[in-house]
Amino acid sequence: AGDEERLDRIRPASVILFTRNFSSVPQIKTLIRRSKEIAGPRCRFAIDHEGGRVVRFPEALPPFPAPRLFGEGRDPKKMRAAAKTAARALKDWGFDLNLAPVVDVLTPTSHPRMVDRCFGCDPELISEMAEAFIRGMRDGGIQSCAKHFPNTGPAELDPHETGPKVTLTRDQMDKFLLPFRHAIAAGVDTVMVNHILYPNLDPSGPATFSKKIISGLLRGELGFAQEILSDDLEMGAIQEAYGIEEAVRRAHDAGCTIMLVCQKPELQDRAWKALQTGKV
Repeated sequence: AGDEERLDRIRPASVILFTRNFSSVPQIKTLIRRSKEIAGPRCRFAIDHEGGRVVRFPEALPPFPAPRLFGEGRDPKKMRAAAKTAARALKDWGFDLNLAPVVDVLTPTSHPRMVDRCFGCDPELISEMAEAFIRGMRDGGIQSCAKHFPNTGPAELDPHETGPKVTLTRDQMDKFLLPFRHAIAAGVDTVMVNHILYPNLDPSGPATFSKKIISGLLRGELGFAQEILSDDLEMGAIQEAYGIEEAVRRAHDAGCTIMLVCQKPELQDRAWKALQTGKV
């Protein structure tokens, strides 16, 4: 009842589901259908279905290997076909948006958590596989999301835990932006921005809060005109330095159109109130 009241009151733009929300296929279909009735037709249901270990309901969905394995195979047709199969299953359940593909570029400094989530270390390969992933998702009726802009690959630390810093220059970032350019050209529906500080792009704060990176680089230079998502504002990189109200305000002001608050109902309520009271 508490969740239904919150959905009705907040009417979120999107709802993301995790493993904790699943007990069976009939249950998840009913949950999504009922939630859409409450939240309204504009509310999209999202999931992180990257492949490999980032598959929320592996026992109930078609097998979907890790991006690293698709990258090693370098077979875009196989990638597109697998993405279409995955999308059809997600669509049948009631999902609308897959928060994938990861288009980060692996580097020698990448956090170990990223290794199997990335297609590889070659920006051209990543671009090729990401395009196939996006088109396959679209073939199956599911929207896609390129993440994590402007690229998590060079970061040594994990934003889930603390705030990383990437000191590359704007010119050095070019190869890391290439997969995003290709994803946008392929018609990706959304882009997710990360919580990393890039002092040579904008020293004022993490990318999630940067007008220069979101409005200037992503919107202006790369020409992306669709929805821009923050990464989860409950991650350690944000919570160690900002309250949820300030985080929502900064992400909104920088150009994010959807702010993710994925864990605690209390923080979701506080974020919503901050939006409603004009503090954003």
